[in-house]
Amino acid sequence: MSGAPPRAGGHLDGHGERLTGRTALVTGSGSTGGFLGTGAATALLFAAQGATVGILDADPARAEHTRVLVEKDGGRALALTADLADEDAVQEAVYQLAERAGRLDVVVNNAGISGDDGTRAGWDRVFAVNVTGAMLVARAAHPHLVRAGGGSVVNVSSVAALRGFGSGAYGASKGALHSLTVDLAYAWGPDGIRVNCLVPGHLHTPMGDRGGAEGRELRRRANLLGVEGTAWDLAWAALFLAGPESRWITGAVLPVDAGTTTATVLGMLPRVTGGQK
Repeated sequence: MSGAPPRAGGHLDGHGERLTGRTALVTGSGSTGGFLGTGAATALLFAAQGATVGILDADPARAEHTRVLVEKDGGRALALTADLADEDAVQEAVYQLAERAGRLDVVVNNAGISGDDGTRAGWDRVFAVNVTGAMLVARAAHPHLVRAGGGSVVNVSSVAALRGFGSGAYGASKGALHSLTVDLAYAWGPDGIRVNCLVPGHLHTPMGDRGGAEGRELRRRANLLGVEGTAWDLAWAALFLAGPESRWITGAVLPVDAGTTTATVLGMLPRVTGGQK
């Protein structure tokens, strides 16, 4: 945990006041080092924008690591632990954050696992965390969001929900998260609660860092911009949906993928194989 923390906005200055006075919960936001996943980056950026952030992770050491990074950057955070498949643990974690911070305004359902090993148990576990867990967190947060006068729920899906990757339960569960998003947007709109979904592409994150340098280069080429995406690109999009600028947006499913899902395989082949830089 030593050393300077990652810059709050990646290549940009992430400090501001968009979320001043608000409290945000970010699931799956634990970390172990300076190479941050989307949850940790989102937590750090939200805190830099003035929010008190609940760092919720299944691993208490990972949650504490991100909390320290936030505080080193001058932000405020609470480390929370819960298995998202455990309803009682989720209820307690959400309650503790709202009680200690005095309110809850934003929920980012970022946590996700891809451990489908081809067994029924593996399939069920992925759905329990990726879909049921997001539902449990949102339902636990609902009364606190209402009490705060409304709020924002941001679900984090994947391009695996829109395109075939052989990802099994992971892609199916992320597709279900899209449906959960629009259903909650419908149900909770009268409460002043907006519910939206981000669809990250092939980001350079701990979860997506596969195939070594060659795999990283292929992922960079496999989008319309030819630019590598990082956890910060997802975090900035989450900040927009969490903040006041998006007050008239709900039920949206927004790709954060440099156009990956807008192109055909034939159209991308020249870029991926080296025909275009």
